Amino acid sequence: MNQVVLSVLAAVVLVGGALFASMRADRRRESRQQRLRAVVAMGPSEAPTLSLRRPLSRAGIRDFFLLAKLWVRLEAAFAAAGNRIGLPHLAVTGVAAAGMTVLFAEKIMGFNPSLVVLLGIAAAMAAPMVLLRLLQSRYQNKFLDPFPDALDLMCRAVRAGLPVFDAMEVASREVIAPVGTELARTLEEMRIGVDIDEALQHTADRIRVPDFRFFAVALKLQRRTGGGLAETLANLSNIIRRRKEIRLKARALSAESKASATVLALLPFAVGALLFFLNPSLMSVLLDDPRGRFMMGMALLSLAIGVSVMAVIIRRSLR
Repeated sequence: MNQVVLSVLAAVVLVGGALFASMRADRRRESRQQRLRAVVAMGPSEAPTLSLRRPLSRAGIRDFFLLAKLWVRLEAAFAAAGNRIGLPHLAVTGVAAAGMTVLFAEKIMGFNPSLVVLLGIAAAMAAPMVLLRLLQSRYQNKFLDPFPDALDLMCRAVRAGLPVFDAMEVASREVIAPVGTELARTLEEMRIGVDIDEALQHTADRIRVPDFRFFAVALKLQRRTGGGLAETLANLSNIIRRRKEIRLKARALSAESKASATVLALLPFAVGALLFFLNPSLMSVLLDDPRGRFMMGMALLSLAIGVSVMAVIIRRSLR
């Protein structure tokens, strides 16, 4: 039993180490490409240009473990999270989740070795996905806070007589990250010849924020049909602010449900600690007897499932 568990954990650690090594090689390659782009930018105009977009497939140890399409999706997921994590973080999260799941299933629940291995593999696959979703949601909320201010700044710049490109450049310098950073990346693509509609679409696909898609679509329609760009940006900023107010109001209305879920989740631990303090011999059965450990594990699983269901219901009510 212990040999099976240790072999699974060793395999996960080896995979994580290989992915970490490939990630470091990619970072070295990216730094060399950045230096090459700087040299090309300082050279004559007839010099060959390098694309700032990453290739869809790369040779090496990474392609041995991951298919090209899977890696493209991972790159898009990392970009949607602000590129604050990489494969090493996912590997460490998967190893930690697998280790905790294996210990819980073996020591507390007393499952058979095959089921323990399956649960460890499932936890190693699910934990990185949950981490990516949480970081993406946090990055999107961080993007939405200063985005209406960027639209107002671009609106004032357009009314002052600046073109759209210069207005976006002013917003990229004045607005805090991540809005300023994403606008700067969009401008970089436009400088190397990418059309503004395509560059905005790339940014919208990267950050996955519906409000920025509204901005890209509004700017595209204005370029095709004409009209006042300043009024379009002002109306769009007003709409995004109203959407933000609605989200904040929904969060305020659901605060009672969140507090109730928190109290219900902490109440069993408080009552268990109180009973253990009053009568240790009665509660020691849950720790000494295998049947008691199994019942305690089932209680923890039931509590986790209930809290997860309440969290999903609350999150859906905020949409």
